[in-house]
Amino acid sequence: MKKVIVFFILLAATMPLKLVAQVNPQKGYIITNDNDTVYGTIDYLTDARNVKACLFKKNGEQEYKSLSPSDIKGYRLAGDGIYYVSRRFTVDEKEELLFAEFLLQGGVSLYRYYYDYDNYFGFVDSDGKEVIIRDDKLNDDLGTYNQKLQNRRQKMQEVNALMNRDNTIANRMWKMDLTSNELTRLVKQYDEQYCSNEGECVVFQYDKEKATTVSHRFYVGAGISYASYDSPSYDLAGIYQVMYSEYSYSGIAPTFFAGADFQFPRFSRNLHAQAELSYTPYRLKSSEVNTEGDHPEMTTDELAVRIGISHVFSPDSRIKPFVKGGLNFTLNSGMKEKRISYKYKMTDDSQVSYSVGTVDHGKETKVGIYLGAGVDINHIHISASWKKAWGGKNGLNEKNCGILTVAYLF
Repeated sequence: MKKVIVFFILLAATMPLKLVAQVNPQKGYIITNDNDTVYGTIDYLTDARNVKACLFKKNGEQEYKSLSPSDIKGYRLAGDGIYYVSRRFTVDEKEELLFAEFLLQGGVSLYRYYYDYDNYFGFVDSDGKEVIIRDDKLNDDLGTYNQKLQNRRQKMQEVNALMNRDNTIANRMWKMDLTSNELTRLVKQYDEQYCSNEGECVVFQYDKEKATTVSHRFYVGAGISYASYDSPSYDLAGIYQVMYSEYSYSGIAPTFFAGADFQFPRFSRNLHAQAELSYTPYRLKSSEVNTEGDHPEMTTDELAVRIGISHVFSPDSRIKPFVKGGLNFTLNSGMKEKRISYKYKMTDDSQVSYSVGTVDHGKETKVGIYLGAGVDINHIHISASWKKAWGGKNGLNEKNCGILTVAYLF
Protein backbone atom coordinates (compact mmCIF):
# COMPACT_ATOMS: atom_id res chain seq x y z
CA MET A 1 0.00 0.00 0.00
CA LYS A 2 2.82 2.41 0.89
CA LYS A 3 4.43 1.91 -2.51
CA VAL A 4 1.16 2.66 -4.28
CA ILE A 5 0.56 5.84 -2.26
CA VAL A 6 4.15 6.99 -2.91
CA PHE A 7 3.59 6.38 -6.63
CA PHE A 8 0.57 8.69 -6.74
CA ILE A 9 2.35 11.36 -4.69
CA LEU A 10 5.22 11.33 -7.18
CA LEU A 11 2.75 11.38 -10.06
CA ALA A 12 1.03 14.45 -8.63
CA ALA A 13 4.36 16.17 -8.02
CA THR A 14 5.65 15.58 -11.55
CA MET A 15 2.38 16.32 -13.32
CA PRO A 16 3.11 20.07 -13.75
CA LEU A 17 6.41 19.23 -15.45
CA LYS A 18 4.67 16.83 -17.78
CA LEU A 19 2.00 19.37 -18.59
CA VAL A 20 4.56 22.02 -19.48
CA ALA A 21 6.35 19.55 -21.73
CA GLN A 22 3.21 18.77 -23.71
CA VAL A 23 2.41 20.48 -26.99
CA ASN A 24 -0.72 22.54 -27.43
CA PRO A 25 -1.64 22.53 -31.13
CA GLN A 26 -4.00 25.34 -32.16
CA LYS A 27 -5.35 26.28 -35.58
CA GLY A 28 -3.93 29.55 -36.84
CA TYR A 29 -1.83 31.26 -39.47
CA ILE A 30 1.45 33.09 -40.02
CA ILE A 31 2.11 36.28 -41.97
CA THR A 32 5.26 36.01 -44.07
CA ASN A 33 7.68 38.83 -44.74
CA ASP A 34 6.07 39.07 -48.20
CA ASN A 35 2.67 39.67 -46.55
CA ASP A 36 1.35 36.23 -47.53
CA THR A 37 -0.97 34.41 -45.11
CA VAL A 38 -0.19 30.72 -44.57
CA TYR A 39 -2.68 28.59 -42.60
CA GLY A 40 -1.79 25.63 -40.43
CA THR A 41 -1.24 24.62 -36.81
CA ILE A 42 0.60 26.62 -34.15
CA ASP A 43 2.07 24.95 -31.08
CA TYR A 44 0.85 27.59 -28.63
CA LEU A 45 3.05 27.43 -25.55
CA THR A 46 3.86 29.83 -22.69
CA ASP A 47 4.37 33.61 -22.84
CA ALA A 48 8.09 33.17 -22.25
CA ARG A 49 8.42 30.89 -25.30
CA ASN A 50 5.96 32.68 -27.55
CA VAL A 51 7.99 35.88 -27.41
CA LYS A 52 11.02 34.17 -28.96
CA ALA A 53 9.67 31.69 -31.51
CA CYS A 54 6.60 30.39 -33.30
CA LEU A 55 6.32 26.64 -33.76
CA PHE A 56 4.29 26.30 -36.96
CA LYS A 57 3.14 23.36 -39.09
CA LYS A 58 1.64 24.18 -42.47
CA ASN A 59 -1.54 22.36 -43.48
CA GLY A 60 -0.55 19.05 -45.02
CA GLU A 61 2.89 18.96 -43.38
CA GLN A 62 3.95 16.63 -40.57
CA GLU A 63 6.71 18.49 -38.76
CA TYR A 64 6.73 21.78 -36.87
CA LYS A 65 9.17 24.52 -37.88
CA SER A 66 10.57 27.02 -35.41
CA LEU A 67 10.15 30.52 -36.84
CA SER A 68 11.93 33.48 -35.26
CA PRO A 69 10.73 37.12 -35.32
CA SER A 70 13.07 37.73 -38.26
CA ASP A 71 11.52 34.89 -40.30
CA ILE A 72 7.91 36.17 -40.33
CA LYS A 73 5.94 39.35 -39.62
CA GLY A 74 3.62 37.69 -37.14
CA TYR A 75 1.23 34.89 -36.30
CA ARG A 76 -2.26 34.51 -34.88
CA LEU A 77 -4.54 31.81 -33.53
CA ALA A 78 -7.77 31.11 -35.39
CA GLY A 79 -11.08 32.61 -34.32
CA ASP A 80 -9.67 36.08 -33.60
CA GLY A 81 -7.28 34.56 -31.10
CA ILE A 82 -4.07 35.97 -29.69
CA TYR A 83 -2.06 37.99 -32.23
CA TYR A 84 1.74 38.26 -32.17
CA VAL A 85 3.73 40.61 -34.41
CA SER A 86 7.45 40.88 -35.01
CA ARG A 87 8.68 44.18 -33.59
CA ARG A 88 11.76 45.76 -32.04
CA PHE A 89 11.38 46.81 -28.44
CA THR A 90 13.83 47.99 -25.83
CA VAL A 91 14.87 45.22 -23.46
CA ASP A 92 17.45 45.95 -20.76
CA GLU A 93 18.41 49.21 -22.47
CA LYS A 94 18.99 47.58 -25.86
CA GLU A 95 16.74 46.94 -28.81
CA GLU A 96 15.69 43.37 -29.44
CA LEU A 97 13.53 41.85 -32.16
CA LEU A 98 10.78 39.74 -30.60
CA PHE A 99 7.18 38.62 -30.95
CA ALA A 100 4.94 41.05 -29.08
CA GLU A 101 1.24 40.56 -28.47
CA PHE A 102 -0.63 43.18 -30.50
CA LEU A 103 -3.35 44.52 -28.22
CA LEU A 104 -4.60 47.60 -30.05
CA GLN A 105 -3.91 49.48 -33.29
CA GLY A 106 -4.70 53.18 -33.59
CA GLY A 107 -3.27 56.68 -33.32
CA VAL A 108 -1.50 55.23 -30.29
CA SER A 109 -0.97 51.47 -30.51
CA LEU A 110 -0.43 49.11 -27.60
CA TYR A 111 1.69 45.98 -27.36
CA ARG A 112 2.58 43.50 -24.61
CA TYR A 113 5.52 41.16 -24.27
CA TYR A 114 6.82 38.89 -21.50
CA TYR A 115 10.52 38.98 -20.74
CA ASP A 116 12.55 37.70 -17.76
CA TYR A 117 9.45 37.04 -15.63
CA ASP A 118 7.91 40.49 -16.16
CA ASN A 119 5.18 41.91 -18.38
CA TYR A 120 6.13 44.92 -20.50
CA PHE A 121 3.73 47.21 -22.34
CA GLY A 122 4.74 49.27 -25.36
CA PHE A 123 2.89 52.48 -26.27
CA VAL A 124 3.70 53.58 -29.85
CA ASP A 125 2.30 56.69 -31.56
CA SER A 126 1.76 57.22 -35.29
CA ASP A 127 5.24 58.76 -35.66
CA GLY A 128 6.92 55.70 -34.20
CA LYS A 129 7.76 57.23 -30.84
CA GLU A 130 7.48 54.64 -28.08
CA VAL A 131 7.32 54.35 -24.32
CA ILE A 132 7.95 51.03 -22.57
CA ILE A 133 6.48 50.48 -19.11
CA ARG A 134 7.03 47.43 -16.96
CA ASP A 135 4.57 45.92 -14.52
CA ASP A 136 7.14 45.89 -11.73
CA LYS A 137 4.76 44.78 -8.95
CA LEU A 138 5.39 47.49 -6.39
CA ASN A 139 4.42 45.40 -3.37
CA ASP A 140 6.61 42.39 -4.11
CA ASP A 141 9.90 43.74 -2.79
CA LEU A 142 9.73 46.37 -0.08
CA GLY A 143 13.50 46.80 -0.17
CA THR A 144 13.34 48.34 -3.65
CA TYR A 145 9.91 49.89 -3.28
CA ASN A 146 11.09 53.52 -3.49
CA GLN A 147 13.18 52.88 -6.59
CA LYS A 148 10.31 51.06 -8.32
CA LEU A 149 7.94 53.85 -7.35
CA GLN A 150 10.25 56.45 -8.85
CA ASN A 151 10.70 54.48 -12.08
CA ARG A 152 6.96 53.99 -12.45
CA ARG A 153 6.28 57.68 -11.85
CA GLN A 154 8.80 58.60 -14.56
CA LYS A 155 7.36 56.13 -17.06
CA MET A 156 3.80 57.28 -16.47
CA GLN A 157 4.88 60.85 -17.12
CA GLU A 158 6.42 59.68 -20.40
CA VAL A 159 3.15 57.97 -21.36
CA ASN A 160 1.33 61.16 -20.42
CA ALA A 161 3.64 63.12 -22.73
CA LEU A 162 3.06 60.64 -25.56
CA MET A 163 -0.71 60.93 -25.13
CA ASN A 164 -0.50 64.66 -24.46
CA ARG A 165 -3.97 65.64 -25.61
CA ASP A 166 -5.32 64.28 -22.33
CA ASN A 167 -3.35 65.48 -19.29
CA THR A 168 -5.16 63.07 -16.96
CA ILE A 169 -3.49 59.92 -18.37
CA ALA A 170 -0.78 59.63 -15.70
CA ASN A 171 -3.23 60.19 -12.87
CA ARG A 172 -5.61 57.57 -14.27
CA MET A 173 -2.81 55.03 -14.65
CA TRP A 174 -1.88 55.45 -10.99
CA LYS A 175 -5.33 54.22 -10.02
CA MET A 176 -5.40 51.09 -12.19
CA ASP A 177 -3.65 47.75 -12.37
CA LEU A 178 -1.13 47.48 -15.19
CA THR A 179 -2.94 44.71 -17.08
CA SER A 180 -3.79 44.15 -20.72
CA ASN A 181 -7.48 44.79 -20.06
CA GLU A 182 -7.04 48.06 -18.17
CA LEU A 183 -4.41 49.56 -20.46
CA THR A 184 -6.28 48.55 -23.63
CA ARG A 185 -9.38 50.28 -22.31
CA LEU A 186 -7.36 53.43 -21.52
CA VAL A 187 -5.66 53.66 -24.92
CA LYS A 188 -8.86 52.82 -26.80
CA GLN A 189 -10.71 55.70 -25.10
CA TYR A 190 -7.87 58.06 -25.98
CA ASP A 191 -7.71 56.96 -29.63
CA GLU A 192 -11.45 57.23 -30.14
CA GLN A 193 -11.57 60.71 -28.61
CA TYR A 194 -8.41 62.30 -30.03
CA CYS A 195 -7.13 60.15 -32.93
CA SER A 196 -10.23 59.45 -35.02
CA ASN A 197 -8.65 61.20 -38.04
CA GLU A 198 -5.80 58.65 -38.03
CA GLY A 199 -8.01 55.69 -38.87
CA GLU A 200 -10.15 53.14 -37.08
CA CYS A 201 -9.08 51.91 -33.67
CA VAL A 202 -8.82 48.11 -33.80
CA VAL A 203 -8.67 45.95 -30.67
CA PHE A 204 -6.90 42.60 -31.13
CA GLN A 205 -7.09 41.51 -27.53
CA TYR A 206 -8.77 38.13 -27.18
CA ASP A 207 -10.72 36.52 -24.37
CA LYS A 208 -8.02 34.78 -22.32
CA GLU A 209 -10.52 33.34 -19.87
CA LYS A 210 -12.18 31.52 -22.74
CA ALA A 211 -9.17 30.63 -24.81
CA THR A 212 -6.30 29.63 -22.56
CA THR A 213 -7.34 28.71 -19.05
CA VAL A 214 -9.56 25.78 -18.13
CA SER A 215 -12.25 24.09 -20.16
CA HIS A 216 -14.55 21.59 -18.51
CA ARG A 217 -17.34 19.12 -19.12
CA PHE A 218 -19.82 17.72 -16.65
CA TYR A 219 -21.32 14.24 -16.75
CA VAL A 220 -23.90 12.16 -14.91
CA GLY A 221 -24.41 8.45 -15.14
CA ALA A 222 -25.11 5.09 -13.58
CA GLY A 223 -23.69 1.59 -13.58
CA ILE A 224 -23.02 -1.51 -11.54
CA SER A 225 -20.42 -2.13 -8.88
CA TYR A 226 -19.08 -5.50 -7.78
CA ALA A 227 -17.58 -5.59 -4.27
CA SER A 228 -16.36 -8.16 -1.75
CA TYR A 229 -15.88 -7.73 2.00
CA ASP A 230 -14.53 -9.86 4.86
CA SER A 231 -15.62 -9.63 8.50
CA PRO A 232 -12.98 -10.96 10.92
CA SER A 233 -13.72 -12.23 14.41
CA TYR A 234 -15.10 -9.47 16.57
CA ASP A 235 -15.27 -9.18 20.35
CA LEU A 236 -18.37 -7.47 21.73
CA ALA A 237 -16.51 -6.53 24.88
CA GLY A 238 -18.25 -6.63 28.22
CA ILE A 239 -21.11 -8.91 27.21
CA TYR A 240 -19.98 -12.29 28.44
CA GLN A 241 -17.08 -12.40 25.94
CA VAL A 242 -19.45 -12.48 22.98
CA MET A 243 -17.82 -13.59 19.67
CA TYR A 244 -19.28 -14.13 16.23
CA SER A 245 -18.13 -16.05 13.20
CA GLU A 246 -16.18 -14.65 10.24
CA TYR A 247 -18.10 -14.19 7.00
CA SER A 248 -17.28 -13.14 3.44
CA TYR A 249 -19.71 -11.01 1.43
CA SER A 250 -19.80 -10.35 -2.30
CA GLY A 251 -22.23 -9.19 -4.97
CA ILE A 252 -23.25 -6.35 -7.25
CA ALA A 253 -25.09 -3.11 -6.56
CA PRO A 254 -26.28 -0.14 -8.61
CA THR A 255 -24.09 2.96 -8.51
CA PHE A 256 -24.99 6.55 -9.41
CA PHE A 257 -22.49 9.32 -9.98
CA ALA A 258 -21.76 12.82 -11.26
CA GLY A 259 -18.44 14.30 -12.19
CA ALA A 260 -16.44 16.90 -14.04
CA ASP A 261 -13.57 16.64 -16.49
CA PHE A 262 -11.11 19.57 -16.58
CA GLN A 263 -8.81 20.29 -19.50
CA PHE A 264 -5.93 22.77 -19.56
CA PRO A 265 -5.59 23.48 -23.29
CA ARG A 266 -2.68 25.85 -22.91
CA PHE A 267 -0.50 23.07 -21.54
CA SER A 268 -1.88 19.76 -22.73
CA ARG A 269 -4.77 18.42 -24.75
CA ASN A 270 -4.22 14.84 -23.61
CA LEU A 271 -3.99 15.10 -19.83
CA HIS A 272 -7.20 15.93 -17.97
CA ALA A 273 -8.02 16.34 -14.29
CA GLN A 274 -11.13 14.59 -12.97
CA ALA A 275 -13.38 14.86 -9.93
CA GLU A 276 -16.28 12.50 -9.30
CA LEU A 277 -18.90 11.88 -6.61
CA SER A 278 -20.75 8.55 -6.44
CA TYR A 279 -23.40 6.83 -4.32
CA THR A 280 -23.68 3.02 -4.06
CA PRO A 281 -26.18 1.16 -1.82
CA TYR A 282 -24.58 -2.23 -1.13
CA ARG A 283 -26.78 -5.16 -0.05
CA LEU A 284 -24.39 -8.12 -0.12
CA LYS A 285 -25.02 -11.71 0.97
CA SER A 286 -22.56 -14.25 2.26
CA SER A 287 -22.17 -17.69 0.70
CA GLU A 288 -21.76 -19.11 4.21
CA VAL A 289 -24.68 -19.92 6.52
CA ASN A 290 -25.32 -19.19 10.18
CA THR A 291 -26.31 -21.73 12.82
CA GLU A 292 -29.93 -21.53 11.67
CA GLY A 293 -29.08 -22.25 8.02
CA ASP A 294 -29.61 -18.65 6.76
CA HIS A 295 -27.18 -16.55 4.74
CA PRO A 296 -25.89 -13.46 6.59
CA GLU A 297 -26.17 -10.09 4.84
CA MET A 298 -23.99 -6.98 4.91
CA THR A 299 -25.57 -3.58 4.13
CA THR A 300 -23.99 -0.15 3.76
CA ASP A 301 -24.51 3.08 1.82
CA GLU A 302 -21.22 4.19 0.27
CA LEU A 303 -20.47 7.80 -0.68
CA ALA A 304 -17.21 8.11 -2.63
CA VAL A 305 -15.13 11.00 -3.92
CA ARG A 306 -12.56 10.29 -6.63
CA ILE A 307 -9.88 12.76 -7.67
CA GLY A 308 -7.37 11.91 -10.37
CA ILE A 309 -6.11 12.35 -13.90
CA SER A 310 -6.86 10.76 -17.24
CA HIS A 311 -4.89 10.50 -20.46
CA VAL A 312 -6.95 10.83 -23.65
CA PHE A 313 -5.26 9.23 -26.66
CA SER A 314 -7.14 10.93 -29.55
CA PRO A 315 -8.55 14.25 -28.28
CA ASP A 316 -9.62 15.42 -31.76
CA SER A 317 -11.38 12.25 -32.90
CA ARG A 318 -15.01 11.25 -32.43
CA ILE A 319 -13.94 8.15 -30.48
CA LYS A 320 -11.56 9.04 -27.62
CA PRO A 321 -10.02 6.14 -25.66
CA PHE A 322 -8.57 7.01 -22.25
CA VAL A 323 -6.92 5.59 -19.15
CA LYS A 324 -7.35 7.08 -15.69
CA GLY A 325 -6.24 6.78 -12.09
CA GLY A 326 -6.16 8.62 -8.80
CA LEU A 327 -7.18 8.69 -5.17
CA ASN A 328 -10.48 7.39 -3.81
CA PHE A 329 -12.06 8.60 -0.55
CA THR A 330 -15.10 6.73 0.81
CA LEU A 331 -17.59 7.12 3.62
CA ASN A 332 -19.59 4.02 4.54
CA SER A 333 -22.69 4.77 6.61
CA GLY A 334 -25.25 2.39 8.10
CA MET A 335 -22.83 -0.51 7.90
CA LYS A 336 -24.48 -3.58 9.41
CA GLU A 337 -24.14 -7.36 9.41
CA LYS A 338 -27.45 -9.17 9.75
CA ARG A 339 -28.29 -12.77 10.69
CA ILE A 340 -24.82 -13.58 11.98
CA SER A 341 -24.12 -16.32 14.55
CA TYR A 342 -23.05 -15.31 18.07
CA LYS A 343 -21.06 -17.60 20.34
CA TYR A 344 -21.52 -16.84 24.06
CA LYS A 345 -18.80 -17.86 26.48
CA MET A 346 -20.25 -17.57 29.93
CA THR A 347 -18.20 -16.95 33.05
CA ASP A 348 -18.01 -20.69 33.36
CA ASP A 349 -15.79 -21.55 30.36
CA SER A 350 -17.38 -24.95 30.04
CA GLN A 351 -20.73 -23.38 29.11
CA VAL A 352 -21.16 -22.14 25.50
CA SER A 353 -24.36 -21.06 23.75
CA TYR A 354 -25.21 -19.72 20.27
CA SER A 355 -27.57 -17.07 18.92
CA VAL A 356 -28.28 -15.12 15.70
CA GLY A 357 -28.47 -11.35 15.49
CA THR A 358 -27.24 -8.06 13.98
CA VAL A 359 -24.05 -6.06 14.50
CA ASP A 360 -24.15 -2.33 13.70
CA HIS A 361 -20.70 -1.06 12.67
CA GLY A 362 -21.88 2.54 12.27
CA LYS A 363 -19.78 4.73 9.97
CA GLU A 364 -16.25 4.41 8.69
CA THR A 365 -14.00 6.32 6.28
CA LYS A 366 -11.36 4.89 4.00
CA VAL A 367 -8.79 6.07 1.49
CA GLY A 368 -7.54 4.16 -1.52
CA ILE A 369 -6.79 4.26 -5.20
CA TYR A 370 -8.62 3.61 -8.45
CA LEU A 371 -7.44 2.66 -11.93
CA GLY A 372 -9.52 2.41 -15.07
CA ALA A 373 -9.98 2.76 -18.79
CA GLY A 374 -12.77 3.69 -21.13
CA VAL A 375 -13.88 5.55 -24.20
CA ASP A 376 -15.80 8.75 -25.01
CA ILE A 377 -18.04 8.54 -28.08
CA ASN A 378 -19.57 11.94 -28.76
CA HIS A 379 -21.58 12.62 -25.58
CA ILE A 380 -21.40 9.07 -24.21
CA HIS A 381 -18.77 8.21 -21.58
CA ILE A 382 -18.14 4.48 -20.96
CA SER A 383 -15.74 3.45 -18.22
CA ALA A 384 -14.53 0.35 -16.35
CA SER A 385 -12.42 0.75 -13.21
CA TRP A 386 -11.00 -1.07 -10.22
CA LYS A 387 -10.58 0.40 -6.75
CA LYS A 388 -8.98 -0.66 -3.51
CA ALA A 389 -9.48 0.98 -0.08
CA TRP A 390 -7.63 0.86 3.23
CA GLY A 391 -8.17 2.30 6.68
CA GLY A 392 -11.46 0.84 7.88
CA LYS A 393 -11.51 0.60 11.67
CA ASN A 394 -14.70 -1.33 12.35
CA GLY A 395 -13.69 -4.80 11.28
CA LEU A 396 -15.12 -5.05 7.74
CA ASN A 397 -12.33 -5.18 5.18
CA GLU A 398 -12.95 -4.29 1.54
CA LYS A 399 -11.10 -6.78 -0.65
CA ASN A 400 -11.77 -5.66 -4.23
CA CYS A 401 -14.23 -3.58 -6.16
CA GLY A 402 -14.90 -3.33 -9.89
CA ILE A 403 -17.14 -0.68 -11.46
CA LEU A 404 -18.72 -0.50 -14.92
CA THR A 405 -20.50 2.77 -15.78
CA VAL A 406 -22.11 4.71 -18.60
CA ALA A 407 -22.51 8.50 -18.42
CA TYR A 408 -23.77 11.41 -20.50
CA LEU A 409 -21.32 14.26 -21.17
CA PHE A 410 -22.67 17.81 -21.28
